[in-house]
Amino acid sequence: MGAGPHRSVMYMVYGILTVLGTMGNNYLMVILCHCLVLYTVGLAKQKWLCFIAGLCSLASFKFEPFNSWQNGFVPGTFDLQDILFYGGTGFSIMRCMSFALENCERKEGNYSIFALMKYNFYLPFFFFGPIMTFDQFHAHNSQLQRKDHEMRQIIIHAVVQLTAIVAVDVFFHFFYILTIPSDLKFVNPGLAYSNLVYDWVKAAVMFGVINTIARLDHLDPPQPPKCITMLYVFAET
Repeated sequence: MGAGPHRSVMYMVYGILTVLGTMGNNYLMVILCHCLVLYTVGLAKQKWLCFIAGLCSLASFKFEPFNSWQNGFVPGTFDLQDILFYGGTGFSIMRCMSFALENCERKEGNYSIFALMKYNFYLPFFFFGPIMTFDQFHAHNSQLQRKDHEMRQIIIHAVVQLTAIVAVDVFFHFFYILTIPSDLKFVNPGLAYSNLVYDWVKAAVMFGVINTIARLDHLDPPQPPKCITMLYVFAET
């Protein structure tokens, strides 16, 4: 972890190089084009325009011929290519929307496009999220002081995530909750509940691992979704 003002720059460079090495320079150019468009729209300081531009950017990956045209910039096939392609572009556009909306709220001047690059190319959030709004990211990025016992909490959280990863692997290989959708004779309330908890554990692990890394970088990312056992009212979903 870098210190001082160069810390976020180091994260940005590392993120860009990783995206470049994983997906290629054409994919990086697609991301940068969307960032540039939404940054330019944000300079107008009109929230409705930012929403429309962001939704249009997202829609360009849904409707033809724009989807095929942008997919054509990433030749070849490999495992997780589609997930990385759509995850990276989708989350990047949403981060750019957050940046543009925060720029609209700024009373004097504008945030620089360099600030957007540092925000968007923070690698732990790039492909799979979660979305940390720009104002929170910008505020926490300048704080290098840890709270009392924070490092201990991070270590405990990391151990919990490793335990959850092992649990998911055991469930996947030795339990039969995944047969529920295909074999109705296995359906009963207990197994149905286990299936829901299993889905929650997978989401919680993905959030938890990313959150642990982000907390090591002095950020305070969004928390994982609540377990269905802990939901008492519909509003908490």
